[in-house]
Amino acid sequence: MITSELISQPAARRSAGRIIITPEPETVGMITHSLGELSGDLEHILFTPSLDCAVASKIIATPSVGSVVVTRNEFSDHARKMLHESGIGLVVYNEEEFDKTSRCIVNKDGLTSLREDVPVSAICSVLNQRNLAIYRRFGVKSLGYFRFKFCLFQLFSQEPEAYNDNARIEDFLYEQLVELGKQNWTSIRCVLSDLTTAELAEVGVSVPAEMNPDMGVRGPRIITQWAPELAAIRRFQQEFDTPIKISAPFISTIGEYCTFVEMVEQAGIERSGVELGFTLEVPALAEELDDLFTTAKVDFMAIGTSDLFSLFNGVCRNNQALSVSPTSNANIRLLRRVVSCAREHGVHTFVCGEVRRNEKVMAELLQAGVGELICSAQVNELCTVFHISGTPRSAK
Repeated sequence: MITSELISQPAARRSAGRIIITPEPETVGMITHSLGELSGDLEHILFTPSLDCAVASKIIATPSVGSVVVTRNEFSDHARKMLHESGIGLVVYNEEEFDKTSRCIVNKDGLTSLREDVPVSAICSVLNQRNLAIYRRFGVKSLGYFRFKFCLFQLFSQEPEAYNDNARIEDFLYEQLVELGKQNWTSIRCVLSDLTTAELAEVGVSVPAEMNPDMGVRGPRIITQWAPELAAIRRFQQEFDTPIKISAPFISTIGEYCTFVEMVEQAGIERSGVELGFTLEVPALAEELDDLFTTAKVDFMAIGTSDLFSLFNGVCRNNQALSVSPTSNANIRLLRRVVSCAREHGVHTFVCGEVRRNEKVMAELLQAGVGELICSAQVNELCTVFHISGTPRSAK
């Protein structure tokens, strides 16, 4: 990780010939050496040998420039003030190392090089234009976790009777996928639903209540409810070329995963034309990963830490009087073990639980071999995730 002098205050400060103006929000972007090289849908960090008022005026008129790096320590004070008052970050940095990278972050710590081998994808179930614009700003083009569950929340809250209408569910999900197809994602990973009876009751669907719905009949335990969801995916594939990945949530046994794969094929989706995987949320399956990866072809494994830690630690995730420490030795060891196992079998892994916001845990997982970072459309979270992707991974 390459950084300039650490500065705790957001204002400009000089020291040893260097100056940093912290941008707000901090900038994560592609390095460019010319205003003519800019792409309108990405955030950029402009490297320039010197900065005067004329250059500063052009920069301010270019919305996609979030920060400026002056490489020869030559700038006018008025140009500095123009950038400062425009909320554009400024770093004076006369080192050579950044010629070897295409992406970096500018914040209160100065300048940090980012690795290119850990891709960042989006997690979202309701994509409005505001969220989409934020993703595009940071160059996130892959939709890594699109949850059908949240789509169905919207449908059932307006039409509770649709719960028993497979045709309506298929049509609704197909419409959601078509909207995604128009947004030019490089790939879309669809997560099938695992609605609990408590969640269904919240949106007005009358079903028999369970004593502990979080551990009850959900996901693959009522696998026939995935039929209209897979049908919607098949229809989407017939009209769009966007690569599709399908994740099965709450898988607890090898048999459940194999049944899921069979169901995908029965829905008319060619196995060779789609990536399939699952979300690891049930601790029992963590003990069978070697056998699962040997028995069935698994393209990826998501780690759903919210449910996984809840069940592993014997704590109800909805009980505010109880909590789980994600950085406990037991939890860290569990995560290291499952990531290492997947890595040994060549299975791609990523984290989709709330713990992806925990820098310590994510740093551990990157070192263990997690191959993707996934984030929601929050600027601060995006910056944090990108920053962590600059953490060196241990050589193995």
